[in-house]
Amino acid sequence: MSNLISIDSIKLTSTIRTISLTILSIGIFGIAFSFINLGSKRIKRHNNYLESLVKDRTKTLEYQHNQLKAQNEAYREALALIQDQKEEIETAQQDLLQKNKDITDAFEEIQSQNEKLDHERNKLEQAKRIIQGQNKKLLNIARNLDQQVQDRTKELSRSNNLLLEKNKELDEFIYKSAHDLRGPIARFKGLSQLIQMEYEQDNDITDHLKHLSHSANHMDDMLKRLSNVYEISARPISVQKINIDMILETVFERLKGEEENLDSVAIDVNNQVKNLVQIDPSLLHLILKNLIGNAVRFSDPLKLKKWVKVNIEILDKNLIISVKDNGIGIKKDQKDNIFNLFYVGSELPKGPGLGLYICKIITNKLNGDINLNYSEVEKETEFKTSIPIT
Repeated sequence: MSNLISIDSIKLTSTIRTISLTILSIGIFGIAFSFINLGSKRIKRHNNYLESLVKDRTKTLEYQHNQLKAQNEAYREALALIQDQKEEIETAQQDLLQKNKDITDAFEEIQSQNEKLDHERNKLEQAKRIIQGQNKKLLNIARNLDQQVQDRTKELSRSNNLLLEKNKELDEFIYKSAHDLRGPIARFKGLSQLIQMEYEQDNDITDHLKHLSHSANHMDDMLKRLSNVYEISARPISVQKINIDMILETVFERLKGEEENLDSVAIDVNNQVKNLVQIDPSLLHLILKNLIGNAVRFSDPLKLKKWVKVNIEILDKNLIISVKDNGIGIKKDQKDNIFNLFYVGSELPKGPGLGLYICKIITNKLNGDINLNYSEVEKETEFKTSIPIT
């Protein structure tokens, strides 16, 4: 556009120069005409014969003058037209300059917008990379959640199976509890009637009262153990730092009042754990009390030397408790049922059959286990528990 304006300006300048030369020529012709008139008058006075020539020449000059006037008028009109076109061209040029400025401003604005777009594009690219990274993380999280859901489903399935087992065990517990409680109650009723008859006949009822007291103690012991079973299952684990020697002292204090033949059995305790350990003290007390009490209760009356050996140590972050005795032993067909509820391995009525069952549910609750080892040759019975400690 600037090139077009420059070309039009050059043409306009050339036209103006042509018009100026024409006007100058007309002026020269006018001066020449004046000199010719003066020359003609002088020549008339001096040379009449030239008059005719002058007249002819004058006519010719008049003709030419008229033509020149006409041309001059045409040139004036052309000049006026050129002036108008010049103004229009200048106006157009101003418009073009303004438009050029507008275009320049627009171009600068477009460049600024492009820079902003590039900046935004870079931000979008960065956001895209971030989103892709987040998508990968979300995908990993989704996979982990899916795995957790699967693990949780398996855990719930195991929990449901465990709950079913617990419900079955609870039903069996209620049934066997009711069944075993009927024995002492039946003895109570029988002894009550017998005492009533002997009393009416003025007979001595001392032995009957002793039997009645023994049955009451037996039933009280059974109810305490049943209460222990409920408390073990219901209450949460309370881990504390404890000294095992102090737990052993409370265990033997309790056994003195519960086991009649405690003094007739030599009990050797080897506690290798002298530091404080973190475990539930009441649950540890029940394990030691039931295992040691069970060994004392089922000692062999025919043996001169009756002994119980207790060994406590820590191996691989597990508390190991071993209780070994040379008592009456356990038959092969009793091994699978020895930890069952109300199961008594001996034919002698020496207990309600809850001690080993209590040890079993405690070790399970503490994520441990308990095992029976019996030597047919040496006639020795060993119960060993393994309990994880923190």
